[in-house]
Amino acid sequence: MHFDHIDYSNKYIQEVLYIIRLGIQKRNKLCRNKREVLNTQSLVDTFNMIGVTMCEILIGVQKEHEREDSKGKEDIYFYLNDDSYTRIFFAEAKRLPKYKTESEEEYVVGKSSTNNPSGGIERYKLGIHGNKNLRNNGMLAYIENKSVKEWLQIVNNKITKEFPQDSPLILTDNTNEYISVHTYVSHEGFFTMYHFWIDLN
Repeated sequence: MHFDHIDYSNKYIQEVLYIIRLGIQKRNKLCRNKREVLNTQSLVDTFNMIGVTMCEILIGVQKEHEREDSKGKEDIYFYLNDDSYTRIFFAEAKRLPKYKTESEEEYVVGKSSTNNPSGGIERYKLGIHGNKNLRNNGMLAYIENKSVKEWLQIVNNKITKEFPQDSPLILTDNTNEYISVHTYVSHEGFFTMYHFWIDLN
């Protein structure tokens, strides 16, 4: 049985974070010169193996969650091994810097070639990514130039400028792992984002 109004992300957030943290530690196939989608696929394969073999609750992981409204798709989604494959967590991956640039970012806000919103945080705020009933979402960053400290300043300055009511990224007890809280643009309420930055320098 599945109820659309229940926030499954709160119940399973510790298991999801465990899968991501352990998967990133085993990131031996990630490469700076590799396309973002290939790095993401490598992580998804690792996450899925951990989720179905090492967790008490079986959690599957797949790449590119297609939405029925065709308005967008997340790079990664985590789901329960139930009759509905209930989605419990979505994650978007971004390169820092944006592909083919030296210093631009689409982590916070951006525009696609078709002039649609392409920023990672922005798309969650607009309801293009995630699910309004899941109050926990994720972002992965592949750091390909500059330092983590430099990108953190750039991203937090952009959040402060574009979304002053939201919190900046705050370091957790884990290296290169951050947390932030954001309000929705499309409806009332707020959500928490877990950020995992992978330094490929």
